[in-house]
Amino acid sequence: MAFNCTHEPDRAKNLRRTGLTDDADRRLATLRRNNEESNAFVRACIESALIQLMESKPFSSITVTDIARRAGVSRNAYYRNYDSKEAILAEYLNGLIATVDTTLTTYDPLTQTREAWIALLGEVRGIASQYRLLLEAGYGERIVDAIQRNMNRGTAASEAGPRYASRYWARAICAVLEQWVKDGMAVPESELADIMTALMHRGIDTAVEFDTSCATPTPSPKQSPKQ
Repeated sequence: MAFNCTHEPDRAKNLRRTGLTDDADRRLATLRRNNEESNAFVRACIESALIQLMESKPFSSITVTDIARRAGVSRNAYYRNYDSKEAILAEYLNGLIATVDTTLTTYDPLTQTREAWIALLGEVRGIASQYRLLLEAGYGERIVDAIQRNMNRGTAASEAGPRYASRYWARAICAVLEQWVKDGMAVPESELADIMTALMHRGIDTAVEFDTSCATPTPSPKQSPKQ
């Protein structure tokens, strides 16, 4: 019985071609992965450089050249990752807002208030250097505005109640986070979460507890001089 081998060479060619294509695809995937890792490393160096520079000079005085030199990268490498120094802050801002928004929507504000605060404070602790940089660059009001927009996304967003309530809570949350970060996060998350839970649940009733009353303190009676 004879076997027909006339198509074997073509089959071998196809197998070799397939093998070459697979090798090329693997090499291309490796190059892409290495390039992505390289870009991520460059971005991390640039961000760290900006944070370091802001420890000694204001954001307005820092140039792209300053950042690139401190990061140890070329200006071309810088501009492959960021359009400007403001673009770094915009990325930080988006990350912060996403963190706050995710945390606030994960927990029920009425029944899981304490859990929400512990989670939020834990997340902020992890990005404290970026948060501090945003505050030092004058982005505090932008943070409040962004959080308010995320809080006030309902169909009645333009009405007075939702508009003012969202502003109140956005400002309150940001004020607490800002103070905590500026204080070096010395107060433990659990303790601050207890304070904020009490304030959010009992409001004005906590004025005496936390000694935050606006009433003029009654002067202590003068003691008569000893004879």
